[in-house]
Amino acid sequence: MDNTAAQMPGSAARRGLNSWMILCLVLAAVVLGVGGFLAGRAGATSGDDTDGEDCSKLLRVAERLRGEIQRLETAEDQDDWLLGVRTRAYLITQNPDCFTAEARAKARATLDEYKRG
Repeated sequence: MDNTAAQMPGSAARRGLNSWMILCLVLAAVVLGVGGFLAGRAGATSGDDTDGEDCSKLLRVAERLRGEIQRLETAEDQDDWLLGVRTRAYLITQNPDCFTAEARAKARATLDEYKRG
C-alpha cells in the first residue's frame, strides 16, 4: 500500500509534464504554421509577373531597342533592323500591363504587317 501511494505523485507529475510538453508542441506547431502562412502571403505576388519594378525594366529595354532600331534604320543590313523592330513589338505585346494602349496597338500592327509580307 505504501508502495502504491508513493508512485501516484510521481506519475501525476509525469502526466502533468507530458501535458505541458504536448501543449507546448501544439502551440509551437500553430505558431510555425501561422508564421509560415504569413511569410508566404507576404512573398506572394498578385498573380501577374509584372510589378512596377519589372515594368520599369521592360520600359528601359524597349527604349534601348528603339535607339538601336533608329541607329540601324540607315544601315545597309536591314535584317538587323527588322529583328530589332520585331523584338520590340514582341516585348510590348507580351507585356501589355507595362505599355500604353497606343504602344500595344502599334506593336500589334507591326507584327501583323510582318506576318503578311
